[in-house]
Amino acid sequence: MVEKNLTLSKLWALLRQEEKKFGLDQLSLTERDVFQSILYLLGQNKQISLQNILDSCQHSRATFFRSLKKLRKKNIIKVYKDTYDSRKSFISITKKYQ
Repeated sequence: MVEKNLTLSKLWALLRQEEKKFGLDQLSLTERDVFQSILYLLGQNKQISLQNILDSCQHSRATFFRSLKKLRKKNIIKVYKDTYDSRKSFISITKKYQ
């Protein structure tokens, strides 16, 4: 059990170190959670539908959009309107975080 805790502790420290390297340590836990959801759902794609992320997000709609706004303001993500249907939006990650 002690060895498992030590391994988990090392993993947590490595994660925090990488977050700091990219400046993600300045994000709130909710913003990190929304960003992680975007990264996970994005996979190898260049952009993902806003609706797909919203459907899979565990936070309330208001919290999600507040976090999304802050991520946009910090230039971590970009939101694009669909060229054919302006009611649809897509999200992409800025090059620094790809």
